[in-house]
Amino acid sequence: PSKSMVLADKRMYALRDVTGTVLSLPLQTSSIMSKKLAENPDSLVLDVKFGRSAFQKTSEESIELAKSLIAAGEGGGKQTTAFVTRMDHPIGKAIGNWLEVRECITTMKTGVGPTDLVNLCVIEAAQMLLQSGVVPSNTLEEGVEMARANLANGKAYAKFREMTIAQGGDVSVVDDVDSYPAEANFEVSVKAKADGYICNIDALEIGYATIDVGAGRKTSDDRVDFTAGVILHKRVGDAVKEGEAVATVYGATSNALGESAGRVSNAISYRQTQVAVPPLITHVVTKDAVMEFDMSVLAK
Repeated sequence: PSKSMVLADKRMYALRDVTGTVLSLPLQTSSIMSKKLAENPDSLVLDVKFGRSAFQKTSEESIELAKSLIAAGEGGGKQTTAFVTRMDHPIGKAIGNWLEVRECITTMKTGVGPTDLVNLCVIEAAQMLLQSGVVPSNTLEEGVEMARANLANGKAYAKFREMTIAQGGDVSVVDDVDSYPAEANFEVSVKAKADGYICNIDALEIGYATIDVGAGRKTSDDRVDFTAGVILHKRVGDAVKEGEAVATVYGATSNALGESAGRVSNAISYRQTQVAVPPLITHVVTKDAVMEFDMSVLAK
């Protein structure tokens, strides 16, 4: 929602916020799907999140939301599939408006990016290719191969560039991400507290830390600094040494950086033994079934 688009949804969301109905499934469904169906796509692939940094805290809650979203999509005549995905830890290394956009553009341009971000994108892109009828074998495995190939060969980046031009965007920034005017010229490094392995990065706390440096609003009148945020240098499961840089916090002024960096530091936990990273996607949901998802599709 903005000042010129989806005005009714913005007002309804504000009402949901003050009436304690943010988690109402019918209202969540209408808010999400009204915008999707208004675009009149041929079909839809949805990412429905759960975890600390999501509205739905458990996979069971997200599955119920996914079912509701799919019913609305199918009712609108659109084949609709949903992936249920974790949001306990940040996805990718960047947290913050422009930082995340830059990470995505760089990933498309180079064909290389954070493993979890790339894996999630190629799986969901593969499902879109399947629903478009362009995968010869009609298997998700081949769809993943096709998506990876088009990320590596530059076709994904070229299509994103076309979309930017078609929507009146500034393609010069897409071509040169470093040309984007940065306001967040102050930075603080966050150091590991101990030797060992990172066992947790609390996505919700990291999100609050970015708000502290201006990447989000605390009140409706606050101005957003699109270049503020956090870059993670280590992820859950990574080995670290005490004093090693695990993150950098960026802000336009030095005032809030210390508090934000402390919050980031407290959001990262360590242990002495190796950590098993849980699968990013837990289920895939269609109009006919709820199925556990096998991430080994990436290795086939």
